[in-house]
Amino acid sequence: MKRYLAIVFVLALAAVVAGCAGTPTPNSSATPAAPTALTNTPAPGTTGTPPAAPTIGQATSAPTTTGVVQLSFWHGQSQSQETALNKLVDEFNASHPSIHVTATYQGTYSDIFKKVTAAIAAGNPPDLAIAYQNDVSNYIKSGAVIPLDSLMKDPTIGFTAADLKDIYPTFIDRYPQYGNQVYSIAFMRSMEVMFYNADLLKAAGINQPPATWDEFLKDCAAVSKPPNEYCHELSPDASRFATMVWSRGGNLLSPDDKKVEFGGPAGLASLQLIDTLFKNHEAIVISKAFQDQTDFSLGKVAFTFGSTAGLPYYASAIKDAGKVKNWAIAPYPHTTPNPVVDLYGPSVTIFKTSPEKERAAFVFLKWLMGTGPDAAWVKATAYFPARQSTRNALADYIKANPLYGDALNWLQYGRTEPTTAAWNPIRGYIQDAMTAVADNKATPAQALKTAVDKANAALAGQ
Repeated sequence: MKRYLAIVFVLALAAVVAGCAGTPTPNSSATPAAPTALTNTPAPGTTGTPPAAPTIGQATSAPTTTGVVQLSFWHGQSQSQETALNKLVDEFNASHPSIHVTATYQGTYSDIFKKVTAAIAAGNPPDLAIAYQNDVSNYIKSGAVIPLDSLMKDPTIGFTAADLKDIYPTFIDRYPQYGNQVYSIAFMRSMEVMFYNADLLKAAGINQPPATWDEFLKDCAAVSKPPNEYCHELSPDASRFATMVWSRGGNLLSPDDKKVEFGGPAGLASLQLIDTLFKNHEAIVISKAFQDQTDFSLGKVAFTFGSTAGLPYYASAIKDAGKVKNWAIAPYPHTTPNPVVDLYGPSVTIFKTSPEKERAAFVFLKWLMGTGPDAAWVKATAYFPARQSTRNALADYIKANPLYGDALNWLQYGRTEPTTAAWNPIRGYIQDAMTAVADNKATPAQALKTAVDKANAALAGQ
């Protein structure tokens, strides 16, 4: 998670290694450990045995037809997701004879960042790439990507007023440090939610999940029976913390992304809640991958927090264990009038090439966000759709996956984490603070101050 260096240094290094194959590293993007879609390769917070990864660089084939705008599209979708994406790319190419997209799998998002950085230094970037917003911030700093505002407003290929009303605002990424312009757009998102064991709640006389944090603490006291049953199993992660802060009416950073705001009452209360749970022996920290899902499936924990991408893995683990009969998901408890959910996931950015290629790239990106492709992608991956209208094409899918349908209703409450490059190391500082409090190595106030000081330094050093 702590890999960000100044883009100048990265570009200088990239010039040396340009053309060399990247060594795969763990995903160090801004998006949390929770995965952003369902893949055959489980990310942190999911379970299952990962299959062999496909060969990095596998691409759709390019035609030999002249006069066609050729686009290179780099992505990190592997296994079944790559198959689904290639199918969509083929469909686009067949329906747009003047444009041909070649989609190439480039490894993890960390791999993509390294390869794109090298390609920028070599003067040969792809035309489009999937990236997390913090990586895009570095591309912006290098002058390699274009703002999309003018293309979005283009009378021929842009979004109509109806389109913009239909697309969820959280799928359009604005960058406050760069004039609040749009530099990336998403055709997929995942969501942070609360998983709860209704059987344990019912046994304690509780008939519904907690709606507020006070109710959450009260329920924790009622259901905890250590060492056999605990209220909560903590996975320290900045997206968990972000949702807790938002759900108390707080903010993460200032509107211009230049100063920390999570050091206020909402941030302190969030760490104090963790402190209370651990001092009362009502929570434990996960000690190995997927432990929270495993213990949840065994009926050992009442509440966990994580990505909706984990839904099928939870369902599979619960079915295999045969211990839990009734479980569901809900938004985080909150003191705000409405729930708040963290929507995260990679977006697509367009690189500075030629006006002809840039326009063609936007045509492809807009097409991916259309209702038909959007629905096909959802059914193949369980991401959330970019458009509200896509729901009409998902009736059968929602019927077969009712918990997904529940979460789809909460997209209207979505917020997204900061797009600034500094958010990536800041995520690590937040995780350290949560762990320090859980391990009783720092008070909530001490841990928060350390995270805030380091975060402000990171923001000032951009």
